[in-house]
Amino acid sequence: MSAPTRPPNRGDRPRVALVLSGGGARGAYEAGVMRYIREDLAGDLGGQVQFDIISGTSVGGIHACFFAGTADIPAKQGRLLCDRWESFVLEEMVSFGVKEFMRAPATLLGSGHIEEVEGQRRLGGIVQTQQLERVVRRLIPWSRIGTNIRDGHLESLSVTATDIGSGKTVVFVQNAGGRAPEWSKDPFVRAQAVTMGPEHALASAALPILFPAISIGERFFCDGGLRQNTPLSPALRLGADKVLVIGLRQQPPISQEIPEESMPFPGAAFLVGKVLDAFLLDHIDYDLDRLRRFNALIRAVRAAGSPDYAARFDQVVSEMRGAPYRVVDEFMIRPSSDLGEVAGQIARSGRFKGSGGGAGIQLLRRLATSRGGNDADLLSYILFDGFYAAEVARIGYEDARSHHDELAKFLGDAVVPE
Repeated sequence: MSAPTRPPNRGDRPRVALVLSGGGARGAYEAGVMRYIREDLAGDLGGQVQFDIISGTSVGGIHACFFAGTADIPAKQGRLLCDRWESFVLEEMVSFGVKEFMRAPATLLGSGHIEEVEGQRRLGGIVQTQQLERVVRRLIPWSRIGTNIRDGHLESLSVTATDIGSGKTVVFVQNAGGRAPEWSKDPFVRAQAVTMGPEHALASAALPILFPAISIGERFFCDGGLRQNTPLSPALRLGADKVLVIGLRQQPPISQEIPEESMPFPGAAFLVGKVLDAFLLDHIDYDLDRLRRFNALIRAVRAAGSPDYAARFDQVVSEMRGAPYRVVDEFMIRPSSDLGEVAGQIARSGRFKGSGGGAGIQLLRRLATSRGGNDADLLSYILFDGFYAAEVARIGYEDARSHHDELAKFLGDAVVPE
């Protein structure tokens, strides 16, 4: 088996990756899950789990940078992140008005207005996110990322974005070697070694059309979730033996069917929400299913073939994809509740930390509630409000608690004792 090279003093501890998904304001769920892992689960395991590889896209990319920058204080990570989410007041975080709507067609036609905010060039965006951007710049101790990598608190950090001009997926990587490892032969994916900064996280989280695209150098980037929302591939390329995936979409029962005649006429907000779902939330099941099938194939080859046959198998695969296959264990936590429905319930109740937000936010609230149904997927992406965040984080915490035994078994061999 072509196992990745292990760093000094690792022993038999597996290299564990934390894989964080995209989904805008739904990301509070990841904070809740990590709070349980860092507080309750750590107490039962007798120490903190070390995530050697942290890989994120969109809001998961922001969180990945946060966890890398605070890797030296793991016990505090969950509470710090939950507190920040719960402090959000919607009208302080985003503005959503007529001017931004008027600019949208020009952006789509390639003649959008480029603004410079705090030295950062930004293009388009119906939702103005300057305050959110300030939070990202100030929340994360950016200089600590490199320090924590050098001190061995983690090995690699990756954040995925989409290059608007080329359509390529770009995986920004920071590790001790200072260069991206051998990557995929897919011409639409490339890795780039960087010193991670707020521009990389903000580019990864720039929801297309809704949030402004962010420049890095001379190129503009938007949400990495367009092509790689749950970034399993970077975690595998960086050498993970195990991957813990936190998803942001509820898995409905297989037998659940919605009669077509019950579906209402879709309004604009409904359609935009479903389009975002399709772009950002629908990939992970396919990716995990493919990982499981490859694991089964590798085990079958190892069991049935001679050592020479297994070596030939690795050689052929390496020639095709640039690296051999290996068995990688996986575990996924995903919401037990529909986070779109939760957003709708919050909107209908009027429970917001603030009451203003201007005409645009008020219009968005009405669009989210006018159908009378439970779907408010669009709102669930941009509802950066403490009441919604607290409820979503609570769901994440409780979901992690409901998987306590499975998590303890999966992560028990990755604990660094106190």
